[in-house]
Amino acid sequence: MILSAILLTAILPWQEPAAPTLDSLATKAETLEAAAVLRLADNQADFLPAEAFSELSARLSAATGAPLLLYGRLAAFGDDPSGVESLVQLLDSTVAPEQGRASDWAFAALTTLRLPAFQGLEQPTSALALWLSDQVASDDAQLWAEAQFTLYRLGASTARRSALRNLRGMLTAVEEDLRQASVLALGRCGVPLGADELELLEQLATGFSSHAVLAQALLDDAARQERNRGKIEALQQLYQQGSQPGEQAEGLEVLDEVLERVQLMHMEGSRFTAEELAGAAADGMLRRLDPHSTFFTGDEFGEFMFDMTQAYGGIGAYVNTVDNVFTIIRPIYSGPAYEVGMLSGDKVLEVDGWSTAEQPNDEVIKRLKGEPGTVVKLLTFRNGWTEPKPVEIERARITLPVLQTEMLPGRILYMELLDFSEDVAQRISDTIMNELDNGEVRGVVLDLRNNPGGYLRESVNICDVFLPRGKVVVTTKSRLGADRTYRTRLPALVPESVPLSVLINEYSASASEIVSGALSIHGRAVTVGEQSFGKGSVQNIFPLDSHPDEPFEDGNKNGQHDDWEEYTDVNGNGEYDYGPAIKLTIAYYYLPDGSSIHTLRDHDGRVVQAGGVMPDREIEFPQLDFVTARELNRLLAEDPFRPYAQEVYDQNKDLAIELAINDLHQLDRYPGFEAFYEGLDTRLEKQEVRRWVRRALRTIVSDARGKVFPGNGFFGDYVEDPQLREAIKVILSSSDLDYASLPEYAELLARAD
Repeated sequence: MILSAILLTAILPWQEPAAPTLDSLATKAETLEAAAVLRLADNQADFLPAEAFSELSARLSAATGAPLLLYGRLAAFGDDPSGVESLVQLLDSTVAPEQGRASDWAFAALTTLRLPAFQGLEQPTSALALWLSDQVASDDAQLWAEAQFTLYRLGASTARRSALRNLRGMLTAVEEDLRQASVLALGRCGVPLGADELELLEQLATGFSSHAVLAQALLDDAARQERNRGKIEALQQLYQQGSQPGEQAEGLEVLDEVLERVQLMHMEGSRFTAEELAGAAADGMLRRLDPHSTFFTGDEFGEFMFDMTQAYGGIGAYVNTVDNVFTIIRPIYSGPAYEVGMLSGDKVLEVDGWSTAEQPNDEVIKRLKGEPGTVVKLLTFRNGWTEPKPVEIERARITLPVLQTEMLPGRILYMELLDFSEDVAQRISDTIMNELDNGEVRGVVLDLRNNPGGYLRESVNICDVFLPRGKVVVTTKSRLGADRTYRTRLPALVPESVPLSVLINEYSASASEIVSGALSIHGRAVTVGEQSFGKGSVQNIFPLDSHPDEPFEDGNKNGQHDDWEEYTDVNGNGEYDYGPAIKLTIAYYYLPDGSSIHTLRDHDGRVVQAGGVMPDREIEFPQLDFVTARELNRLLAEDPFRPYAQEVYDQNKDLAIELAINDLHQLDRYPGFEAFYEGLDTRLEKQEVRRWVRRALRTIVSDARGKVFPGNGFFGDYVEDPQLREAIKVILSSSDLDYASLPEYAELLARAD
C-alpha cells in the first residue's frame, strides 16, 4: 500500500504553482490584520513577476486600508519605490473591527517606512513631516513618538534634526506617557543621551512593563558604548606593537636592579612598597614623553574620575574654602541648594553633624555628594544672621551647566562654552534655533576662552552648526593605523549671512583650538583674543589589566563607581579602590590647512615647534599692575564691596539690575558712592572700585533672579571685557548697525576705547 502511494506520487506530472498576482494578494490582505499583511508581503515578494512591481506606484496612489499597506511593503523589494508616501494615510485611517486596532495599522505603516529602501527619499520624509505638523503630541503619545523616530530614520538631515529637537522638547512635558514615549524614541535613534535623558530611562527601567525592558536595554547599550568608546581598538593595537609573551623589553632589567638596590640599600627603602616604587618609575617614564601622559595610582585615578563626573548626586553648588570656612561660591540655580534658599557667600559649618572646620575641600564635597533622593543636613551661616541655621537638602542628580548664553544689545547672541562635554553641540543648536524663532539674530559670539576642551566629536559637531557639509574640521595622525579626517556631515544650521566671532585666549586648549582654528581657516569666523594654549594631542585612558578596579553594582549604569553603590571590598580596607591606570598621548591634531595645533617641547621644556591658534584680531585682556593688585588683595580680604552692593540692591532693585547689566561706567548712578569710596581709604582709582562693586552686584542679582550672568568675573561682561567688545564690533561691522550708534555701547566706546 505504501509502495503504491509512492509510485503514484512519482508518476503524477509536476506542476509549478501559479505565481501570485497583486489582485490575489490584495484580496487576501483584506481579511488579515496588519502584522499578517506585513508577513504576506515579505513572504510573497520573491514570487511576484517583475512586471507586477511596475504597477505598484499607480496602485499606491489609489489604494486604502490593507491593500495600501501591502503595496507599500512590496515596493521595498522593487526598483522604484515612488508613491510610498501614500502609506502616511494609514496613520489616520480606520479599519474594520475584525482587522485589529487602527493603531496597529499606523505602527505597521511606520515600520514599513523605516525600511532601508525608503531612507533618504524626499517624498515620504515630506509627507510624514507634514502629517506630524498637524498632530498634537499628547493626543497619542506613542504614535507621535514613533512617527518622530521614523522621521529620524528616514535620513534627511533637516528632518533628523527636527525629530531630535521635537523629541527632546517633550522630555519635560506634563504628561508622563509623552515623556516616556519621547525618551524611548530618542534612545532608539542611537544619539548620545544627556544626564537628564538617562535619568528618565533609569526611572522607566525600574518597572516591569515592556517599556522597562526597552529602557534597560537602551541604558545597557549607552553604558557599553561609554565604557568601550575608543578603548578596544587602541588597546588591541598597543598589544600588537608590544613584545611577545615571555620576552622582556630591552632596558627593563635596569629597572629590576634599581628596584632591588633601593629596597635593600636606600635609607628610606623600607618605607615604600615595590608597587609604589614601580608606579613612580612608570610615572617618570610617561612624563619623560610629554606633559600630558601620566601614571595614575588607584587613589589618583579615583580622584580623576571624581573630577570628570559631569552628573552626580549632590546639592548643586560651586564651593571652596574662603578665609578657612567652607563656602558656597555660587549655587547652581537649577539645583536643590538654591531651591531651599542657599545663596552665594553662605557658609557651611557642618554636614550631617560633622564639622567642616579645617577640613580639606575634597572631604567636605565627598560628604555633600550621595545617592539622588537622599537628604543631607547642613548647618549654615550667612552674613547678617545672628546665629547659624540648619538646612535640609534632598540630593539630586546634578548636571553642571556647560553653556551660558545671553542676548546682547543689537541682537547679538553671546554663548560661553565651558567645556566640550557630551551633547554640547546639540545645546548650541537648540539655543540658536530658539533665538532665531524669537527674532532676528545679527551675529553670534562663541566664547572659548579658558575652555580646556573635551570630546573630539563635539568639536566636529559644533563646526557642523556653522559650516556647510563636507568641510574638513580636523585630522588626527597617530603611529597606529591610518590618518583619520573628520568632516562636517550636515548643511549649516546657521546661515553664512549671520556673522560669527570666536573668542580665545592662552587657556583655550584642545577641542577649543580645533573649533576656532577650523572656523577661521574656512573663513566662517573671525577669531579674537590671544594665541591659544597649543594642546593638539589626543589622550586615552587605559586601565591596567594587572590591577583591575574592585567590582561594583553599577546602579545608575554610568560605567563608573559612585559613592552610594555596592561594591566588593577585595582588600578589606572599607573603601572602594580603583586600580592604577595610564593616560597616553596616542595622536596629534592637524587643522584643515595642515598646520599642527600642538606645541612640541624638548626634554628641557624649550619650544621646538610652536602650536596653538593665532587669533585674527589680537587683543590682550588687561592685567593689573603690581601696586593695584596688592591694594585689591588688601581690600578683598576685608570684602567691603559686597555689603555696599547689597545695600544698593536692597534700596532699589530695579536700579541694581540695570547697573548689573550695564552701568555705562557712570559713578553717579551708584547711590552714596562718594561716601563709600572715601570710607575705603584707598589709593585705587574710583573706576577700579566701581568695577569690583559691580562684580559683587552681579552675583547678588544672579542669586535673586536665579540666572547667572554668562562669563567669569569680568570675562563675558561687555561693559568690562575689551575682547568681547572687539568681537561685537567685528560682527556689527558686517551689518547695517554701527557700534557707536547703539546707546549701550556708545558710552563705553567714549570712555574705554
